Amino acid sequence: MDDALKGRRIAVPETRQLDLLMSMLSARGAIPVPCPLVAILDVADSAPVERWLHRFIARPCDDLVLLTGEGLRRLIGCADRAGIRPAFIAALASPRKFARGPKPVRALREIGMDADIVAPVPTSAGVVDALGASDLSGRRVGVQLYPDGDHQLLLGYLADAGRAGGCDRPLCLCFPG
Repeated sequence: MDDALKGRRIAVPETRQLDLLMSMLSARGAIPVPCPLVAILDVADSAPVERWLHRFIARPCDDLVLLTGEGLRRLIGCADRAGIRPAFIAALASPRKFARGPKPVRALREIGMDADIVAPVPTSAGVVDALGASDLSGRRVGVQLYPDGDHQLLLGYLADAGRAGGCDRPLCLCFPG
């Protein structure tokens, strides 16, 4: 191991996995200084998310696309606060789970589950490729979106797949996250 970082103070402007990043820098001899610049907050009004959680528990989708690990963790946290975490996690077991990349895979593993299919590239285009290699005929597909994301490619693909499968409405359900 080289000493390039030994004794250097390094600002760590991250909130997620701050401890992990700091320990990695410390292991290389650096002096990490935590200074998170971003705070991830729950929604101000959790009522719509709780309603969605209850609907999901009552009738899970056939396929679930997870774009972010943090979004899944937030849904689980909301379910926990609503007193329905065990039921929500049990309902998560039934859909075939598509993960955009390693972060949603990690979030699933935290609750004892695995992704069934991981996008070959952690992008919306990668998710579309993974979905395109799967038969979606007659299946209800849920998508865990995130704020301010450009979801046109993915949602457009699902809408087209639904119409091609004879559905008169888009195939996707937009989940909060």
